[in-house]
Amino acid sequence: MRVLVAGASGQLAHADRRTWLGHELFLPEESVLDLSKREAILSVVNEVRPQVLINCAAYTQVDRCESEGDLAHLINATAVGWLAEACEAQGAMLIQISTDYVFDGTGTRPYREDDPTNPVSVYGRTKLAGEQQAARCSRHLIARTSWLYDAWGKNFLNTMVNAANQGRALRVVADQRGAPTTCRALARQLKVAAEEGWQGLVHATCQGETTWHGFAQAIFEAKGMAVDLSPCTTADYPTPATRPAYSVLDGSRRTALGTDLMPHWHEALLDVLRDPC
Repeated sequence: MRVLVAGASGQLAHADRRTWLGHELFLPEESVLDLSKREAILSVVNEVRPQVLINCAAYTQVDRCESEGDLAHLINATAVGWLAEACEAQGAMLIQISTDYVFDGTGTRPYREDDPTNPVSVYGRTKLAGEQQAARCSRHLIARTSWLYDAWGKNFLNTMVNAANQGRALRVVADQRGAPTTCRALARQLKVAAEEGWQGLVHATCQGETTWHGFAQAIFEAKGMAVDLSPCTTADYPTPATRPAYSVLDGSRRTALGTDLMPHWHEALLDVLRDPC
């Protein structure tokens, strides 16, 4: 398959480079596939003529979205509509990456795909609008994921390890629950999903659940690092954007669609630490 990836500088796109072997991958620089410009999107898609377009690009700075709502909506929603338009013209499948932040976090069981959405942040609202735009493409797969990280890029894993290496005492939130998900696991799942022809909406996170504090504990234990780590509450560190307190996503629909490759979050963490390249 000819596969076009938007957001080439991001951590998920890097995982796609490693994972989508056997397919013809195009990862134009973001200055070329510029999501702020409809003409640039249409031009690149018309030139590449992909069979699959994976949109790994997003405005993901959750707190800055609160003060930069117009920019967040442009990248996370309007641009997705342009991508859908371009894919529709080519008969291509659009794979749109979405987020657990489309839910308000008041639930007590893992959210299913058909549960009502109720985002409580600008980021969540713009990503939900992006889902609606992606669905305009006849062939689409919207994959909601959560807490993305890997050995590369700016993410929780690297932030924790770097802070610990500096000898800092760390306080990490222990009252938000979710599923840490590696980029490489998500990339593998998306590849199989495209090959098997999945369509619609699917939750694509690693299995299991933990808190940010529990995730940090697991990182340091796996690396054999002695760290001054203590739990705190969300209220201890107020932020401009509200985070969902519980955003675990139910993944049972994956097995109904085809091959479910998502590992348990702890197994995925060990895989990253064993193979950091």
